[in-house]
Amino acid sequence: MKKYFTEFLFVMAVVAMVVLSAVATFATTANPSPASPGYTPFVIPIMGTYSSNSTPVSFKAPVGYRVLHASATAKGVTGTDPTLTVDVRNGSTSVFSAPISITAGAITDAVLSTSPLITDEGTVNVVFTKGGSYTSGQGWSNITLFLWLKRR
Repeated sequence: MKKYFTEFLFVMAVVAMVVLSAVATFATTANPSPASPGYTPFVIPIMGTYSSNSTPVSFKAPVGYRVLHASATAKGVTGTDPTLTVDVRNGSTSVFSAPISITAGAITDAVLSTSPLITDEGTVNVVFTKGGSYTSGQGWSNITLFLWLKRR
């Protein structure tokens, strides 16, 4: 009886290892080892309310990057049929196939372009394009943009 119990535990341990490794295999975004150099999670909180086309964030990239993942969300929205897209541009070139259409309270992932690159010392712009109508004080509020970058 003890022999069968030991064999059962061994089989269960092997099954557990196979299942856990399969879960990591099916992850949407590749998860590099924490020891892997060159990966940068970049969170951009954009506070305030936005109701017009604007470029609320611009910065110079310290090194060249490849964008591996991007997503955006807004905490809230007010207005009549409000829409907002968020685009990240390397200079004037988008790193997305299409700008992210955001929904308040939901996280929306970007579809990256075929060459989602940020150049070394290049200017990165976050561009908002709005739709719908807004009165004073209405718009999209507290937007968060997340970029997962790999140094090139």
